Amino acid sequence: MTCSSGNELPAINRARLMADLETLATFTEPGTPGTTRRFPSAAYMSGRAWLRERMEAAGLRTSIDAGGNLFAMLPGEHELPPLVAGSHTDSVMGGGRYDGALGVLGALEVARCLAGSGIRLHHPLLVADFLAEEANDFGVSCVGSRSLAYGLAPEWLDRSIAGQTLGQALAAMGGNPAGVTAPLLAPGAFAACLELHIEQGPVLEAAGATLGAVSGIVGIRRGTFILSGRPDHAGTAPMALRHDALTAAAELILAVERCARAEPGAVGTVGRLALRPNQSNVVPGEVTLTAEIRHLEPAAIALVWNYVLEAAEAACAERGVTLQLDAHTDAEPAAPPAWLLELVYSVCHGLDPRALVLPSGAGHDTGHLAHLAPAAMIFVPSMGGRSHCPEEYTAPEHLCTGVEALMRAIIAVDRRLA
Repeated sequence: MTCSSGNELPAINRARLMADLETLATFTEPGTPGTTRRFPSAAYMSGRAWLRERMEAAGLRTSIDAGGNLFAMLPGEHELPPLVAGSHTDSVMGGGRYDGALGVLGALEVARCLAGSGIRLHHPLLVADFLAEEANDFGVSCVGSRSLAYGLAPEWLDRSIAGQTLGQALAAMGGNPAGVTAPLLAPGAFAACLELHIEQGPVLEAAGATLGAVSGIVGIRRGTFILSGRPDHAGTAPMALRHDALTAAAELILAVERCARAEPGAVGTVGRLALRPNQSNVVPGEVTLTAEIRHLEPAAIALVWNYVLEAAEAACAERGVTLQLDAHTDAEPAAPPAWLLELVYSVCHGLDPRALVLPSGAGHDTGHLAHLAPAAMIFVPSMGGRSHCPEEYTAPEHLCTGVEALMRAIIAVDRRLA
């Protein structure tokens, strides 16, 4: 079964696309809900091995760079910088089957359609599966796209989880940690970058729209806080003499909520927390938590973050608890150039008169790729706005329309930049 609204372009093979999405979803960590392919799990590695086989079966030449990014090349007519289309195939714990996967498999479907129809772009087309986009226990998201645009700090590569460093995990995925301490590419290495993605929010569905052109991607400041107090007997330690790390952490968590609410357009989250010794009859001696602030403006991120730090420092000082900030990372806000946003919106509107222009509240690899080349995103609706959960769902017809929009956008960008 195929779907396309125009006879001048090859039809997207809906059955093949859906079969690929279904198969990739079977690569999941045992005993976890939904779809779970965390970096650097065996399920993630196996899923990428299957993906590479699918790319090569389509006649594409594959490679893995030092940053662990998996690429598949469809040659163009000329020796030009490639157009890049892709996303990521890792997932959060208990995630859905479309986050990231749609962008990678949709780009692969476009490459197959172009190759099968004899349409040859001026530029090569590079289908990409960027390594480890999701936040992970190493405290570094978008490992692959960061490596391309900025490189990874040596101290990040030395971070260790369960006896494995980030550098070792990168090597296990086919990368080369020694090669990523400086940017892998310079601006201009790519002609342009396009990413198809589920919205992960409710805006398109509420508007009855099938497609959205993304006007900007939020910046994210994320850090791991370690609050160290003193473990004591829960019954015999007087309240006035306690150094309770968890009550200080509670103040920090509430500060994130309070400060983000006070700044229009900001969101703040503490999504990971661990305490020691984690016993019901012991005053908590240490808490480790990860907090983040997101906004489309760097100044707003810095403002909210500084307010949170001040509140956390005050809460810790009041209780005799020390505060350490570790694993601090930033992703700058990003936006496509006006010409590219207009082009993508025109493509979307041509397929869906209700198409919207909207910002992304989620971070994406495109946010880092924008440092290297003009970069834009296309959204398709998420039912109920749900994502990062097993209930994540996008209707097959919307997935297919999104892939068609991606193909049309790739062709239009190729012609404009030729």
